[in-house]
Amino acid sequence: MSEPGGATPLIHSAFSRHAAERPDAPALLVDGSAISYGTLDAAADAYAELLAAHGAGPGQIVPLVLPRSAQLVALELAALKCGAAYANIDPDWPAERRAAIFAQTAPKVVVTGAATEVEADAAILRVEPEALDEAAARASAFTPAPVTAADPATVFFTSGTTGRPKGVVVPHRAVTRLFGPHGLEGFGPGHVTPQAAATAWDMYAFELWGQLSTGGCAALVQQGHLLPNTLRELVTTAGVDTVWLTTSLFNLFVDEDVDCFTGVRQMLIGGEKLSPRHVRTFLERHPSIPLRNGYGPVENCMLTTTHLIRPQDCDLPEGIPVGRVVPGTTVLILSPEDTPRAAGETGEVCVAGTGLAVHYLDEPEMTAEKFPTVEIDGSPVRLYRTGDFGLVDDEGVLHFRGRRDRQVKISGYRVELAEIENAARRIEGVRECVVVPLGAPDGEVTALALCYVAQPADGSADGVPLGERELRKELSLLLPDYLVPRVVRRLDRFPVTANGKADQAELRRIAASARRGRP
Repeated sequence: MSEPGGATPLIHSAFSRHAAERPDAPALLVDGSAISYGTLDAAADAYAELLAAHGAGPGQIVPLVLPRSAQLVALELAALKCGAAYANIDPDWPAERRAAIFAQTAPKVVVTGAATEVEADAAILRVEPEALDEAAARASAFTPAPVTAADPATVFFTSGTTGRPKGVVVPHRAVTRLFGPHGLEGFGPGHVTPQAAATAWDMYAFELWGQLSTGGCAALVQQGHLLPNTLRELVTTAGVDTVWLTTSLFNLFVDEDVDCFTGVRQMLIGGEKLSPRHVRTFLERHPSIPLRNGYGPVENCMLTTTHLIRPQDCDLPEGIPVGRVVPGTTVLILSPEDTPRAAGETGEVCVAGTGLAVHYLDEPEMTAEKFPTVEIDGSPVRLYRTGDFGLVDDEGVLHFRGRRDRQVKISGYRVELAEIENAARRIEGVRECVVVPLGAPDGEVTALALCYVAQPADGSADGVPLGERELRKELSLLLPDYLVPRVVRRLDRFPVTANGKADQAELRRIAASARRGRP
């Protein structure tokens, strides 16, 4: 199951080509105001001079500790023009998490805003908020550093089982392979996509570079999340026509205002298992809007497969298919012995092609394990082992059949439950803990729950066991908000199965009961 990849240009060179051809075309929309390709390109040149003077260059990673803004986009382009890769870091992440990322990236320069406190063993470049035309006015011609489409462009940080963020280093070609003349529909001149995905997530690149590498426009959603009324307004005032939503958000939109999609011309949803009920409601109300299921791990950047959903897909007992491969991508269904499975046979979903990450940052052993080179039909193939199980049917359509580990997706974020447990165990007063996912009847993960056993009261500082609220507060100082469990339940002891292991099913029941009992 494969798709040939076409030309895969550098992200910034694709953007600059459109800036040269159509300098007055809108590149970004911010609060109703347009920023042209020419202005954004010139501002990026000005910032590139500044970054280069601080040591940014090929082989470097430039952490950007900034909120979503046009200035952030210009700085991302600036880092790419320097030949470096950028890494977006949410300023609201705990200082300890940011420090762990700085240690992994070993940057020469960290860029942040004037009001954000940052400690790093690197030069700190503080940028004042400014209109991009001011930065563009300072620009002189900047010659981009020579790099190839196989070189790193960005680093996405995901949840890791070791307890520290896992950096996925992504090359230029992994992004640009999806877009262009033979790429996905809905991108290019005349198309507009809302940019609302978290800046540190790979779908941020999808929403932003999908349009800016093809001559389209991205509308920055300043509040950081899209709501039905926001979508309605953007369709009317900004001409938004191509939209990506996580499954959770899509379900919310359908429940609250299914008519908010009116005027959209392409819809892509995914990141979690789809709800047939919500999909059916959408299809009945908007039969003329193509709705595609998108599947793919960050290690094969952004998307691996898409599926144009048909009404009859909602009746499939195993769930809505995840579809056919995107450009530059091959899907292999392998046995435990790494031999290809026949059509209709279930095996591990493995991915090859130009979408693969370069490596995990500072994790050579994990990289070797997850990105092996395997002999397939007599030829060596570098692939990524997703840990997902699935099958390809006789029509070449991929069907998802579950996970083999404890990795889940919630609200579009990929979460390793072990990372949360490792953080909780570091908190004084926690003797043991287990994190379990809570879900809807259709299999969608809707919340995380932490069950824990406290240290005996006489072993704590004040003689009182660590309380549930206190533990959740402590976790919020160590983890981003999306990793902090919504339900925290203290137990005297864990229920166990007959073989002595923590009874996951019973823990989920206990946690679900606690969740229902709270407002």
